[in-house]
This record gives sequence, C-alpha cells and structure tokens, in this order.
Amino acid sequence: MASKAVPAETQRAKLERKEGVILAAARAIFVDHGFDGARMQEIARRAGIGEGTIYSYYESKAELMLAVLEQFWDGLTREAEDVMVSVQATDFFGRLEALAAYHLAAVIRNSDFINLTFALRRNNSEVSVSRDHLRQYVAVFDELFLRGQDRGELRPDAILWQARDIFYGSLEYSARSIEMTIDAERIPREQGPVVDQMVALFRSHYGTGDSAVATGTAGLAGVETRLDQLTAQIETLNERLSGA
Repeated sequence: MASKAVPAETQRAKLERKEGVILAAARAIFVDHGFDGARMQEIARRAGIGEGTIYSYYESKAELMLAVLEQFWDGLTREAEDVMVSVQATDFFGRLEALAAYHLAAVIRNSDFINLTFALRRNNSEVSVSRDHLRQYVAVFDELFLRGQDRGELRPDAILWQARDIFYGSLEYSARSIEMTIDAERIPREQGPVVDQMVALFRSHYGTGDSAVATGTAGLAGVETRLDQLTAQIETLNERLSGA
C-alpha cells in the first residue's frame, strides 16, 4: 500500500519550525560572540542540526544575521501593535502610557541584542537591519501621535519627528540607567516612574487645553529640565536611527 503524501501545509510548518530553531540559536550565538566572532558550526550545534542544513536556508552568515535582525524588529512591531489593540484607554495619553511601558520593558529585556543591532548599523552595512523594519516599528508611535493631533489632544504645530526622538531617546537612556541597577548592589530603579514622567512630559509640552494644565507649575519646571537634558541624547539617537 502506497504511503500517503505529507500535506503541503504540514511540510511547510515543519520547515518553519526548523527555521525558527535556527534563528533562535543564531541570535544567542550572535549576542554571545558578535557577528564577526560567531561561527556557523557553533550555531548548528546549538540548534541541534547539521551545518549543511543551515546553508539550505541561508547562503551565508550575513544572510542569517539579516534574517535574525528582521525577525526581531518585526516581532517588536507586532507586539507594540498588539499593545495598542488591547489597551483599554482611548485617549492619547492613556495609550501613550501603554506604549511607553511596553517599549521601556522591551529595551531592557532585549538590551544585548538591541546593542548588537545598532553596532552593526554603525560598523557593518552588509548586515545592518533595513530602515524599513525600523520605520515599521516607530510607525506605531507615529500613528498614535498623528491620531492625537487629529482628535485635538495634541498641539497641531507639534513636529512629529522631534516628538518621536524625545519618546524613544528618553526611554532608551532610562532603560540603560535601570539596567545598570539590575543584579547590582544598588537600589533598583523602577520603570513605572519613568513612564509616568514621559506621559507628564508629553502632556505639558504637546497637550492642548486641560491636558497641559493638569501637569501643574512644579511639573512643568521638571519637564523643562528634562527636555533640556534630552537635547544631546536626541542628537545621538538621530545618528543611530537615521532615516527611520
């Protein structure tokens, strides 16, 4: 009796699962050894497959690195979009709080790989993540901000790219500060106050009407100081996310 052919969908699922195993192993090795120090043989060993199997999916280490980068940033984009779908708040500032909390936690959780991503952008254009993938990620903030302007919650003269850099730049540097206290003999820095400050900053600087007044005089002074401190940080972020 002839054996039944494996359904195409089942075969595809098997290939996708094996590819997922390869990408997970590659990410771990790239983080541990960097792009230049990583070896395909070691990635294969970690994935539990033969080295030749990897080459049946990816022709080179550079192509594999690109696949890992794209999978990572696409995954962040999907998670950020899911946050925006699931959050119950309908106003800009409530939704901004949810996005800020997600991004801050994601940067802390993936700090090693994110550092590798930007190092590759600076040093090796062959394997740097495409700007399209970064644009897709920051577009979640862009859509939220433009919607806030359309609804009259934000100043109509606010400049999107500046607001975007303040948002991501501030959270990125705060993530580094928080990360420094993890597993260290120092008082841990909490994520919640960072998110609250970000929302207060946007409310006072970009909000209209009551949303801006709600921050209060003392809060405005603190926000102005924070904005001054962010100037140098934004310049650095512009270099790292150039064109995003």
